[in-house]
Amino acid sequence: MAQVQVVFEKDVESDVALREAAEPQMRQLSQQISRWVDQQRAVTNRSSLFDRAAYAPSDNPYDQMRTARAAVKSDDIVGGIAEVTEGMAFDGVKWESNDPDEADVFNQISAEMDLDQVVRQMHRELFTYSQVYMGFWWGQNDFTVRGKSEKGNKRKKTYSVWYPQAITTFDATRCVPVGMMQFGQERLAWQATPQEIALYSQHLDPTNPFEDQLMERFYDGQYLPTDPDEIYELSGIGVDIHRLILLKDDIVKRHCLTRQDYMRFPDIRLRRTFKLLDLKQQLMEADRVTLIGAANYILLVRKGSKEDPAYPEEIQNLKENFNYIAKLPVIISDHRLEIDIITPKQDAVLNPERYDVLDNRIAATCLGLFGAVGSRSGNRGDTSLQEGRLVARALENRRHMIRRFLEREISKAVYEHPRNRNVFEGREPNLTFVPNHIALDDDAGMATSIISLRTMNEISRESTLEYFGFDQEVEAMRRELEKASGMDDTFETVVPFSSPGQGGPGGGGAAGAGANARSQAPAAQGTAGSRGGRPTGGGKPSQNPTAAPRRTSKGTTKPSGS
Repeated sequence: MAQVQVVFEKDVESDVALREAAEPQMRQLSQQISRWVDQQRAVTNRSSLFDRAAYAPSDNPYDQMRTARAAVKSDDIVGGIAEVTEGMAFDGVKWESNDPDEADVFNQISAEMDLDQVVRQMHRELFTYSQVYMGFWWGQNDFTVRGKSEKGNKRKKTYSVWYPQAITTFDATRCVPVGMMQFGQERLAWQATPQEIALYSQHLDPTNPFEDQLMERFYDGQYLPTDPDEIYELSGIGVDIHRLILLKDDIVKRHCLTRQDYMRFPDIRLRRTFKLLDLKQQLMEADRVTLIGAANYILLVRKGSKEDPAYPEEIQNLKENFNYIAKLPVIISDHRLEIDIITPKQDAVLNPERYDVLDNRIAATCLGLFGAVGSRSGNRGDTSLQEGRLVARALENRRHMIRRFLEREISKAVYEHPRNRNVFEGREPNLTFVPNHIALDDDAGMATSIISLRTMNEISRESTLEYFGFDQEVEAMRRELEKASGMDDTFETVVPFSSPGQGGPGGGGAAGAGANARSQAPAAQGTAGSRGGRPTGGGKPSQNPTAAPRRTSKGTTKPSGS
């Protein structure tokens, strides 16, 4: 909107006439601003021009959940941290068992239910709501063990398993924990809409049932609370107690961040950022006001001065012709005509320093740090190392609890299900994440220790590779392809002065077969260093190092035994 306002300066005796002359222009300006504000409301779906209460929710947990969802969706820092932490914590998942056949079956199950996507959804829900509601769709299927037998034949062993074929996520803002909270006796209920409750009532009608597999599998009857305290509490948070449908306990599960048993909901962790986000929102709205004022400027026109005031005829002539004159690139007048453009000062608009202060605090709160990012004492390298370790520890803790939840609701549930009796012989498989260790800092000492443990045969090759973010099966496949293609001979990969008998050109380093295999390996031959051991023709060491050296005929000394 480009609107021009004409303001006149004149003596006191002509103020009334000037106000009467300016009233039509003021009314027109007011109408233009009103129309512009209405348009902005329609575009942004807001009740006001500015959204100054976006991050000021009430104590209602559902209001806090909706505010947290808006923060992840709209704020660049909160949403970016949700994306980055998801990428750092979850690269892949797999099942491990003492029975490789059963582990292979569970890995096939994971591929069918897309467990990689499930853990990412769980992380996003936990980051946003500090809780996640998961629904499991069970079914029967046969799985054939992959791979080949020792004779090179394709495996034919088959397992017929009753298992979760798919996992879905429920909207946390519509799920209600009901019943007694202590000792894990809580039930989960769904806040149904009027249409859903009507369909469910029709589904329960024996005369004209409405067939729906989702209702059949997930719903367990309508819930009508009878405890006055529970009715009061649920009504206080806006739950309609007449539209609650119980969810089946063995189908729908809830996983929360740490909470006490007496608490119906866990503390929304993102609530700690709401005050900071509110300050950031107010800062953005203040800058927005300034920018809008600059775009919708006021044009101030002065005619005359105190020493030489304008005559009434000049003012009337300027009033009648200004709309036409203002459209021309040149306005011709004497020295008494002044035209100024009035806009708010923009010296501090979009100042990055003011935003950086809030963004650093918001980032630190989301990542679980104790202060602003990079604010602790010491040099910058020490600060980054400390921050990386704190963030990695927090992510590993959250990932560990997700692992325990999935092991309980998938592997243990499958093994203990009556339909799978006598199907499995081994123990329940364990879920592992790749990378096994979240390292956000460059800790050379830890890497050296891992390699040393592998060299001493204290840990497995798979654990060593997982620490560095590699998958053993993928690396084994690549090594077989390289060996078959002759690349090893082309590059002539060697490890100088490696221990003898570690296998292959250049030994094997930490990937060797261990100390026992090395002690039984034959002595190295050929070029010194490429196969390890002493150089060719190097002689034998002294059999008695403590013996005194003997003197030769030329007066020189030689070690005993040489």
